[in-house]
Amino acid sequence: MAPHANSPTADDGDMLPALPRPAMSANPPRILIIGAGSRGNGYARATRDSTNGIVVAVAEPIAYKRQRLGETYIWGKAGPSEGQEFEGWKQFMSFEQERRDKAARGEKVPEGVDAVFICVLDEQHKDVIMGLAPLGLHIMCEKPLATRLEDCVSIYKSLLPELPNATPSKVFSIGHVLRYSPHNMLLRKLLLEDRVIGEIMAINHTEPVGWWHFTHSYVRYIF
Repeated sequence: MAPHANSPTADDGDMLPALPRPAMSANPPRILIIGAGSRGNGYARATRDSTNGIVVAVAEPIAYKRQRLGETYIWGKAGPSEGQEFEGWKQFMSFEQERRDKAARGEKVPEGVDAVFICVLDEQHKDVIMGLAPLGLHIMCEKPLATRLEDCVSIYKSLLPELPNATPSKVFSIGHVLRYSPHNMLLRKLLLEDRVIGEIMAINHTEPVGWWHFTHSYVRYIF
């Protein structure tokens, strides 16, 4: 979440270092970030620092956010090249469909993307996912998946239209990042595999939400 001006910073305590970046493959995954807010920048930074993927494009309607992410993670001071920046996912969709048509005709086109991180407002997730579904990209959608159960079902059906005989060929995930945090993974091992406290009968999980988190995270919904 976007921090408040007086939010705690890294200087207020120890932080685990980023995981080391693995060796780059000959054909690293090419990633598009849709939504250049705090989450989009966070995933771009994690991609750069800890994976063998590369961020190659950004889609964001707010110009300064788009330019900031692009300069930091994609094109540097040289400025964007064709296919590196879009004012939104619909503009990317139009570009990508035209790019594929040109490639099919044997024309020279920029290289496409393999995966997309969807970091737009919660209520926009459904439209973006369903709009991009025909492209067959790997998708990571920031949580929550949607704000209504009906939207979740629609998303599911759009990605697996041949139900019940569908076999997924692409990765789809939701950004529940704490499932993969070092301390939660260690707790899981200690409790479920090593059984350090024996058989677990019940769990009560409480997250102390700081004021800087509460003032931002719980004002996102307007009905």
